[in-house]
Amino acid sequence: MKSKIFGGLALATLLITSPLATDAATDRNIGIDTEKNPSISDSYNKQAPYVEGEVLVKFKEDMSMNMQQDVLSDINAEILVDENVVDSPFNVLKVKDVDQVVQTLSNNSQIEYVEPNYIMNATYTPNDPFFDISYQYGLFTTETTSAWDVTTGNSNQVVAVLDTGVDYNHEDLDDKTILGYNFVNNNNNPMDGNGHGTHVAGTAAAETNNGLGIAGVAPDTSILAVQVLDSSGSGSLANIVDGIIYAADYGAEVINLSLGCNCDTQAMEDAVDYAWDSGSVVVAAAGNSSTSTTFEPASYDNAIAVGAVDENNNIANFSNYGSWVNVTAPGVEIAGTYPSNRYVYLSGTSMASPHVAGLAALLASQGKDNSEIRRSIENTATPISGTGYYFQHGLINSFDAVNY
Repeated sequence: MKSKIFGGLALATLLITSPLATDAATDRNIGIDTEKNPSISDSYNKQAPYVEGEVLVKFKEDMSMNMQQDVLSDINAEILVDENVVDSPFNVLKVKDVDQVVQTLSNNSQIEYVEPNYIMNATYTPNDPFFDISYQYGLFTTETTSAWDVTTGNSNQVVAVLDTGVDYNHEDLDDKTILGYNFVNNNNNPMDGNGHGTHVAGTAAAETNNGLGIAGVAPDTSILAVQVLDSSGSGSLANIVDGIIYAADYGAEVINLSLGCNCDTQAMEDAVDYAWDSGSVVVAAAGNSSTSTTFEPASYDNAIAVGAVDENNNIANFSNYGSWVNVTAPGVEIAGTYPSNRYVYLSGTSMASPHVAGLAALLASQGKDNSEIRRSIENTATPISGTGYYFQHGLINSFDAVNY
């Protein structure tokens, strides 16, 4: 687990009218100014929002079913049954008092971990509509246009977008989007009812040279749409963890997480580790609260944490920062795909993260494994103002990375 230091959380700005304004405001209020103890048995983040009446619990492997049932009876809890789309390492329990159950089970030596079913949010803030898409500065400041002379990706490689879904009928996404799973509604239709996921998907891998809209960083790469956030941009820890496991089991070379919360959770870290061990590169938004307090899952060792910069390579005034942030990418007024064949400008670390995910996909098309991809991204990043303080490695450089 990365060391927890005080730094700035990135604040993403969405330039459209959306109900996520209230979600973003909640995001800013849940950060804490004290270092979090990573041991749930000692404490957990009571300031972070969670699903009322639900906790996640992982029993130790040697605990029999009868013993598990005894524990559930003692706390008057029941297991919530899901669709079993993935082999979740935990159970979601329905309980009356989340705080009491977490404290009680934390003292049980047969419990590996127990934590609230935290609510995570998309990392951007709504603002006003803006539909002019005359340029995409991020593709030039990161030298992605030059990288295309080396590779434009490969349809055999997959970027999994875990988000509000993807508008798979969009003219810039329809020929390349794979319908994954909708963990919010438990069905096979990950259609985007918000817009956030569609924008993220387009930045990473929108079609190019089709005479339409925008260009994605990895235009020939496939997109796996996995819905883990609802139409308001919020999602439960359980669904997001299952989504990560699903994408890793699918074989996605890259998993983009433009979401998170100030909630250090063992279930999430285990899922990120699982994805990494499965060969996936996990890229995550650093958060939007202008603070150095860590934002999860970006802060975990096996995730690449991405902060946001503007067109002049200055750190965005909303972006989280600190030595736990690995690299930066453009995240201010990013033109991208939006439902119903629209294109809008959005801002936030949510928009920075898919730039890095797209670069990771370009590198995957060269046959690099996840360790080589991460080294290529970090070791070729361009040092900019704030490198070494606000973030470790500077601004991604796609051309240097594909030639590394």
